[in-house]
Amino acid sequence: MYTFKISRTPVVLVIGRVGKELAVWSIDGTVTTLGSINGIELVDELKVERQIVGHVAIASFGQYIIKAMDMGSKYGSYTLSEDSLVRIPSRGGIDLRKYNDWITIRNAFILIGDPNSNYSDYYPLICPYRVGDTLFINTGYTSTGSIRVMLTILGILRNYADRGRVNASCMCRIPSMPLEIALMNGDKYLLIRTHLNEGQASTGNKYLVLLTKGGNVISKYSLNDNPTDIVVKMLNEMRSI
Repeated sequence: MYTFKISRTPVVLVIGRVGKELAVWSIDGTVTTLGSINGIELVDELKVERQIVGHVAIASFGQYIIKAMDMGSKYGSYTLSEDSLVRIPSRGGIDLRKYNDWITIRNAFILIGDPNSNYSDYYPLICPYRVGDTLFINTGYTSTGSIRVMLTILGILRNYADRGRVNASCMCRIPSMPLEIALMNGDKYLLIRTHLNEGQASTGNKYLVLLTKGGNVISKYSLNDNPTDIVVKMLNEMRSI
């Protein structure tokens, strides 16, 4: 829904809320508001005083490195590892000049709030990425239902993985934040693709489920409903081919 960019390297940002708008404080002292998004009440207030207080801090230095640390927020911050959603380390009074303990963000969104709770029907999304020396942050939101479908599919794939490998990644450069979850086993590949950011209109159905072997398409489904049953069906097909 909103994109923020900054061209200085290294850069440190703190993301929080000013009134009913998402806001970003930059280490140069400026505060930029990015507008209101669904679930904004989960984001901790941004205060610029002696100590900067907010929800989550993001640091970017070098060509590709982006790191994050939760600032002791009430609802927490989460991001994707290769095959699961993990909580970002949380610490109040963090040192904005030391990044060793911060988690590295790679092709992944930052989700505000615990999706396993009932805090809200919608959760804000922050998607940072770099292009050269410029840091971009796309923002939006997703629903409780979409997050739970994602977590269910990841759990199913891990249980079926055997000697295969599960991977999940988000294309943060695209405002709709396409999310790809894949199970790779030899020359067999099962892909589930969806658009996570529900604040951005997208064409086509919400879910694509694709099974290939040796680069050839074996089965393909495109649907708007929960694809869990289709994923299980295609996993059984994947085992049999």
